[in-house]
Amino acid sequence: MKKLVAILLTMTVIMSTAAGCTKKTGGKPSRKPTQATDDPEVTQAGLGDVPTEKRDNGKDAVFQLADTHSGKSTLSSEELDKAYSEFIFALLSRCAENAGDGNVLISADSVLFALNMAAAGADGETLNQMMNTMVPGADNTTAFMYAVARMNALQNDSLKIANSVWINEKKADNVYEDYLKYVVGHFDSGVSLVPFNDSGISTINEWVAEKTEDRIKELIDKLSPNDLMVLVNAMAFDGKWETEYGENDIYDMQFTNGKGSKKEVPFLSGAEEIYLDNGEAIGFLKPYDDGKYAFMTILPNDDSIDINEFMADMSPEEYWMFWESADSSVEVQIRMPEFKSEYEIRLPAILKDMGMVDAFDENNADFSNLCSTGAYISDVIHKTYIDVNRNGTQAAAATAVIVTEKAAMPQEETHFVICNRPFAYAIVDLDTGLPVFIGTVQDV
Repeated sequence: MKKLVAILLTMTVIMSTAAGCTKKTGGKPSRKPTQATDDPEVTQAGLGDVPTEKRDNGKDAVFQLADTHSGKSTLSSEELDKAYSEFIFALLSRCAENAGDGNVLISADSVLFALNMAAAGADGETLNQMMNTMVPGADNTTAFMYAVARMNALQNDSLKIANSVWINEKKADNVYEDYLKYVVGHFDSGVSLVPFNDSGISTINEWVAEKTEDRIKELIDKLSPNDLMVLVNAMAFDGKWETEYGENDIYDMQFTNGKGSKKEVPFLSGAEEIYLDNGEAIGFLKPYDDGKYAFMTILPNDDSIDINEFMADMSPEEYWMFWESADSSVEVQIRMPEFKSEYEIRLPAILKDMGMVDAFDENNADFSNLCSTGAYISDVIHKTYIDVNRNGTQAAAATAVIVTEKAAMPQEETHFVICNRPFAYAIVDLDTGLPVFIGTVQDV
């Protein structure tokens, strides 16, 4: 088995098709991350078959998740969707209100999947805060399994989802094997050891570029030697219109941007069958040919309002009113520009503001089910891309959660002399202790 593990860890990215896993008993962490695909302990367990054994210290592994409830024990599918929409619009609101005149584009799902991989290693209040922020009102088990089920339900020929775990090769011994098995089993994640230097950054970014079909080419720009792992989600959407636009459906028209400037760009024109109107905004749905996804527009009735402010103020309830206003009894004539947009944001401040506080706090974070050393989330990076054109829509999203080891506490006998201000110096005679040269440094 050790030989097999060594071979597996030489691979850049190892993908698994396992749907679940079992957890070995015993209190000591496995000393090498093991790929679940080739491990005989892995089973094809259902989403509810969560291992419940405990470590020697008596703490439930996060794989049980049910030990720390943060709300109702059961919610209907509709209630879970409504709860998750609170996360979507809280995230959108905070991104939009800080965007100024720029475009905003988020994939809350990409953030959800990446953070849930991290949450699988959390415990206590850290776990409670993470899960209750993402699916408010649900107990931790339900919230976690909601994310896994949603990921599986979203994937089809139009939308590809990929997850990966990248471990600092110098810190691999600190990561629990059963944590990796669980993430592999539930998120079909690849696991790799890489150096956390420019080479490792390049490897991670190459994987992201491949999984997003070259729409996002650089997700990570730096890693520190103290970083333990990077958890990455990548999504690529390629949807063809159910009804394509022909040459006669494309016009050059003026588009007025948020600053009032006008420019002429190609517009797509046609008739659609679903009209939306909640009294505050109007829009339409244009289906893609997979029958699962559609493009939706939201156009405020007040043409003087800033669109970022409008979306920052939109509540989940207002969104659901808009969605439920769908009317297929009328025909709607539409015009919209072809456009491309890219967006990126770092999310720690936003997620802390939403209630996910302890996970980012070096002193309070509890990821004791992830590794044998203290750890916290030091960064969450989110990037997106979209291209809406006459043929359809190409979109991509990538999210990286960087997990960092806590700084080691200095021993009591350790002292520091940090000459970062004016100081004196001498060259002394060790026999007598007398200075041969002596002086001061006021400036350098």
